[in-house]
Amino acid sequence: MTNHVEAITFDWFGTLARHRHKRGRGAVFTEYLASHRLQAAPWHRSILYDVFNYYGAAYRLGFTDEEAHAFWTQFTHVLFERAQVSGCPSGEVHCHASAIRDIFGSGGFELYPDVLTVLNALKQRGIRLAVVSNWPRGLESFCHEMNMDHFFDVIIASADIGIEKPDPRIFGEALRLLHASPESVVHVGDTMDEDIAGALSAGLQAVLLDRQDLQVNVENKITSLSGLEVFLSQKGAQKAQ
Repeated sequence: MTNHVEAITFDWFGTLARHRHKRGRGAVFTEYLASHRLQAAPWHRSILYDVFNYYGAAYRLGFTDEEAHAFWTQFTHVLFERAQVSGCPSGEVHCHASAIRDIFGSGGFELYPDVLTVLNALKQRGIRLAVVSNWPRGLESFCHEMNMDHFFDVIIASADIGIEKPDPRIFGEALRLLHASPESVVHVGDTMDEDIAGALSAGLQAVLLDRQDLQVNVENKITSLSGLEVFLSQKGAQKAQ
């Protein structure tokens, strides 16, 4: 394993960000419908990806308030149709747009407390940073609205390129865009299969972020992002020897 780290790639959800409502968007959406006596088909991950295809095609940063409301109204139409929501007349869909924005937009997420400090420190060290995430379209907009996009040289959502971790090709795309060799890049993520196994299969170094300290016998493990500084310091010490 090389001691020289030129770039670090991060998983997004569970590593940098979490649900603000402490549960998934599908669950919050289902609860919202029930509170308004609306019914829908059982929630499935594919619904999220389908409606965010619309998001990726139509959403623009810098919408006026009127444009944003029109967008989220249409997003709600698309969502209600895809989720087979019944009991809501078409003319009343706009009444739900603000709530749907709060559930499905970037405001439904929050960064872990250690994220901005660590990303800033890494950027100050001249390390190139990227996001590599199994995620629907629109992740760049989320990162911008959460005031973190300026840290990243590359942001890759699986839905944008049609490849999901642990497929090594998604890491290969990150390497291509970062202009980096795999042995000089560290991937940080919270899953053993998608993140650690996927990164290693692509030739990257890998660090498991185990915030609840549940995994045992993992060679490179940290329990907070601040532990990444310790990892890099150790790598630097090894290089100096």
